[in-house]
Amino acid sequence: MTLPEALGRLLEAGRLPHAVLLQGAQPQALHDTALFIAKRLLCANPQGASPCGVCRVCTSFDAGSNPDLSVTSPDGAFVKVEQIRALRDAAMLSSLGRLGRVFVIESADLMTVQAQNALLKLLEEPPPGVTLLLTAAQPGALLPTVLSRVSLFRLEQEACASKEALAQELVERLCEHDYYGLMKLQPALCARREDFVAHCDALCLVCHRLLCEKTGPSPSPLAARMPAALAAALPPIALACRDRAQKNASLSILGAAMLIECWEVLH
Repeated sequence: MTLPEALGRLLEAGRLPHAVLLQGAQPQALHDTALFIAKRLLCANPQGASPCGVCRVCTSFDAGSNPDLSVTSPDGAFVKVEQIRALRDAAMLSSLGRLGRVFVIESADLMTVQAQNALLKLLEEPPPGVTLLLTAAQPGALLPTVLSRVSLFRLEQEACASKEALAQELVERLCEHDYYGLMKLQPALCARREDFVAHCDALCLVCHRLLCEKTGPSPSPLAARMPAALAAALPPIALACRDRAQKNASLSILGAAMLIECWEVLH
């Protein structure tokens, strides 16, 4: 399996963060990648960034019976708070093997707000040997407090990069008070419904990153110029518009309305 380069390097060096968020558009690819990482983390004889495939741990993975792996999936439309509380309780138990435990939360972007808040303590103070692997198509649906405590890796680097580039240009046009330049982004923003949704998520991520940079020791030029109030105001606008897009609102009208609403934050 091909992993994002940075993720592969961390696995090979044994330095994977305790909480990882995998972003991608294909649920099966996210599922397979999360299980591959879990298998590598618990493998007795790993080969670089890959599991050996033949040890007792690997064969138990292949049989779907490894006791140190737990997978939580949505119960109906959402991942519910009761599921996360059960996961949290299970994470406090000792592992049956010697290499820790791995908890996978699939479609973490479908966690209710209560579920996300229940997960926070585990993200902040994970028990020794516990690794959390979250998957999401739309990370922007996660609370900023959750996003700030996970390490994000994208399975579709090129596509995601183009979405983030448009989101960053949107922020730049706002910071430059360039109304006409801002409105010129509307056709690219609204090319396809699934792209519009992805652009909304990308705007949330870009604002989060810029806000983190702004409070850091070496902010980028854009982060330094971007008012904190703008960084806080844009994600709710993006999420509301994404929700309307998923309810089949007219994309051309919705895109123009979103850009105008973003403009009005500073004017």
